[in-house]
Amino acid sequence: MRASSDLLIVVNEIRQSSLCFKLCLPVSVIEIVFLNEKGITMHRQLLLISLVLLSAASAADELTPTKSGMYDVGGFKLYLECYENDKPKLILEQGFGRFGSDGAWANNIEELTGSYSICLYDRAGLGKSEKGPVPFTINDNAKRLHELLSTAGISPPYYFAGGSYASYIITAYNNLYPGEVLGAVFIAPPAFGYFFTMGTRWPKDFETDNEELKRYIAFEQSVLDPMFERVPENVDHMKSYEQLSASDDFGSKPIIVIRSKHTEESYDPPFVPDEIAARMEQLEEGAEHYFKSLSSDVEVIYSESERHHLHISDSELVVLKIKTLAK
Repeated sequence: MRASSDLLIVVNEIRQSSLCFKLCLPVSVIEIVFLNEKGITMHRQLLLISLVLLSAASAADELTPTKSGMYDVGGFKLYLECYENDKPKLILEQGFGRFGSDGAWANNIEELTGSYSICLYDRAGLGKSEKGPVPFTINDNAKRLHELLSTAGISPPYYFAGGSYASYIITAYNNLYPGEVLGAVFIAPPAFGYFFTMGTRWPKDFETDNEELKRYIAFEQSVLDPMFERVPENVDHMKSYEQLSASDDFGSKPIIVIRSKHTEESYDPPFVPDEIAARMEQLEEGAEHYFKSLSSDVEVIYSESERHHLHISDSELVVLKIKTLAK
């Protein structure tokens, strides 16, 4: 099973420079900044990230938002940019720790503006947005987005699309404002309960002399602390899990789930005990059933790409499926 978390951006002082901090820092610093979901530095992905961002930056230079700026959502401001026309409205949501202004969606937006009026934004404390009250929950994120769209004059209804953690926010938004949601594309979404399982699968009395395993456990259990110093977003994952567990489904709204190509690779490294690793494997085994239960109109499709950020690695498929959503 492929891991399903987003890159964790852990250096706050350079967070505002969404392009340059990935390309302009020495490699030794970049290797500290980028961690995968297991807390292991991703040496192999540095060149890919650089090339992708250079491509996105070039596309972004050719795109001109019809609307962009900071909008108050209750004592702090979030950044929003839109590419508006007379087509149905599409809101692009981001993965955990990611933000709309980083340019990663630029190529996709160019392909989608013939079918949609598009908006994307930066969540609190990310990209160009101000930091709001912390910690917060998934419902807080949905409420902030609702206020942002209202304040900016972007009226419902909306289609949604987004990668990874974005599926949780879209689900929360649909639960709170069901009349505003027309349908959604979930791109490489995590199995429901991913963060909850990370934080709770380790017995309280678990002990080990393996230093590597100790670090791994500490990383996973950091999701129990929304104020963990290196986390990019101060989300209370446990409360958010409870909120999502109580959420209604999407009824008959169209939901398209694009999953990364399945591999036989284990989620956990070999030093994780089998009985602990089984929890995450069981979660993944039930993921497709969960996705199909979201609506009476669900399509689950698999990419040929094994990577997580499919809107970058398999943009052709992502664009195609987003376009078919409103047909």
